[in-house]
Formats: sequence, structure tokens, C-alpha cells
Amino acid sequence: MSRTGIAYANTFPEEDFLLVTTRRSGWLQDRPKNVAAAWLSSYASVRDRSAENASLESRLQSLLDELEGVGEFEILNRLGYLDGFPRRFRRGLEVRDAWRNVLDTEPVQAVLCADDSNPYTRIPLLLARARGLVNIACHHGALDGRYVFKRSHGDVVWAKGKMEEDYLVRRCGVPQEKVEIGAPALPTNWNGSEQLNRQEFRPYLLFISEAYDVGGGRAEEFYRDLLPPLADLALAMGRKLIVKLHPAESERERAKVLNRILSTEQKFSTRIVSGPLTEDLLAKAWFGITILSTVAMECAVRGIPCFLCKWLEFWPYGYVEQFVRFGVGIGLNDPSEVQKIPQYLQQHPVRADVRENCWQPAAAGRLRELLSSSNKERATTMR
Repeated sequence: MSRTGIAYANTFPEEDFLLVTTRRSGWLQDRPKNVAAAWLSSYASVRDRSAENASLESRLQSLLDELEGVGEFEILNRLGYLDGFPRRFRRGLEVRDAWRNVLDTEPVQAVLCADDSNPYTRIPLLLARARGLVNIACHHGALDGRYVFKRSHGDVVWAKGKMEEDYLVRRCGVPQEKVEIGAPALPTNWNGSEQLNRQEFRPYLLFISEAYDVGGGRAEEFYRDLLPPLADLALAMGRKLIVKLHPAESERERAKVLNRILSTEQKFSTRIVSGPLTEDLLAKAWFGITILSTVAMECAVRGIPCFLCKWLEFWPYGYVEQFVRFGVGIGLNDPSEVQKIPQYLQQHPVRADVRENCWQPAAAGRLRELLSSSNKERATTMR
């Protein structure tokens, strides 16, 4: 989320940004000159919230009484799964007041939120809307399927390209008038591997892994379906299988999985890589393959073919379908198709329109236009 905010700051260098960080992983040392940074905790205040807490807890109890006759909620309540809500209310009010202090003490004209599903970052979007400030929502990943059921809190929702715009409007039902295409400026390093000759030898089969365990997926079963045939393909083609881990994955634990599911020969052709996804790695990728990852879009923008394992998709949001629809990936239906990838590469070249489908930067003065129109509206209201 922080990197997305920084990307927009680079896109609009004439505007000043304040990056308010809610956790340590979001603090970025390398920031443009137009970005200041602060911890949300530095705006925390000590005040008596007992009356507000009591009111919320009383309303919660009324709701639980009302839901007592619903079997599923009664079971959850009996097992203690709803016991944490009073603590969450208290914590939420503390966070709300900290964000209030940010808006009260800093010269904020607009709020840009890169994940309005996260309560820590959704709250300032709500406060900005209540105060009549410009409030813009975007998403740090390729797509956000939670728009299917969540309320859209941003007055403007910035989509990165045609693929995301279509997904938000057609699949999620976000009003068309709220969505506009406005990605950050394309990172300069995203052009690097596209400029290389696609005909030259690229030694890596790049498997982009994810923290499947966190989302309820069965990582070892996924690996068992996919990595042995990929390792065999690497051996047959004189290449190396690179298993690129997500930051939330443990290299030691994943290495244990590979030891269990790969033969000695297959392990010889396989290497685990952790840390950031580097340009050197992408430049050497013959193709990318993943169950589902935003990296598929990064590959497509760079002109790198990427395969998507449709039979292993475990989210209900239709991400793979949307990626395939806009040429961001090539769908595979079962493990037997892995051996056909060389043929598929010849049959399905990267589409010429894929970059535009994925990424169209916002116009240079667009943020200033939004700020100016908001100022005019507030001035009219105050008369």
C-alpha cells in the first residue's frame, strides 16, 4: 500500500504528500522529495471514550439477542468467536481519533487510500468524505474482488487499466461514474525486460508462489500438482525452475516441501528464490506461471507470457477469468497441460494491447483537477 502511494506521489510531483504509516512494514525510507512520512501512532490521543464504548457494546448485545434464533450465529457466539468485538470497537475508536487528529493538525486536501478493505486505512477515507475532502480509492494489487460485496467509500475509484475498470463495473457492480482509469506512472524498470529480444535464450521457468496457507489453501497439495511437471519440463528444455516465494512464505518450510515432492533429479533443476522480484530474474524468464498473483500482470506488461492454473484457483472472485479475458495470462485446466507449454507459447503470443489493458497512467494534472473542483464545491456550499 505504501509503495502504491509513493508511485502516485511520483506521478504528481507538483503535489505534496504525507504518508501516514500504520505499521512497521509500511515505513519506506526511500521517498521522493514531495513525500513526508509520519507514524499514525504519533497522532494518538488519550481521552475518555467510555460512554461511546458502552453505547457500542450495548448495541452489539442487542444485535446478538436479535440473532439468537439464527443457528449459525448462535453457534459462533457459544464458541466465543464473537467475544472479541468489544475489544475491536475500543481499538477502532482509538484509530479513528488518531486519524481525526491527522486531519485536524495537517493541511490535508485529499485522502488517497490504496486498500479500503483494511479498517486502518479505510477510516481516513470515511472521515475525508464526511468533511467534504477529496477522497480517492485505489488498490495496490491487480484486482480487488471484495468490491463484489463491500460498499465503495471513495468518491473516485482509480483503476489501473481497462481490465480493472471492466472488473469493477461489470463484475462487482461499482457505478461506472465513480470509476476512472488512472494508474501511477509506469515504473521505469517495467520496461527493462520488454526491450530484450524474445527470441534469445531465457533460462528460467518462473513459478510465482503465494502464501496459500494464509488464505486457507493447501500449499503442499498445490506444489505437488504443479512443481514435478514443471521440473520435468525444465530438465527436458535444459532450463532451471525458479520457485519465487511470496514475502510471507518461509523459505525453510517450502524447501522441506520440495524435498518431499521432488525427485533428486527434479531438485537439481529447481531453485528457491526469496526476497524482491528482481529485473534480472524477470529478464531471464522464459515464461511465468502462477495459480494467481498480481505478478502475472507485471509479467504481461513486460511482454513475458504467464500461465494461470485454473484448476487450483481457490478464491471465488473470478480473478483468473478476468486475467485471461484481457490477455494477461494463458489458462491451464489441469497438470497435464504443463508439458504443452512450449506449444502454447507459439500459439498464444503476448497480445499487443495487453499493456494498455493493464496500465494507463493518470493524466499529469488529474489530481489538481480533482482538488480544484472540490475547492469550488466547498466554496459554493459555504456561500
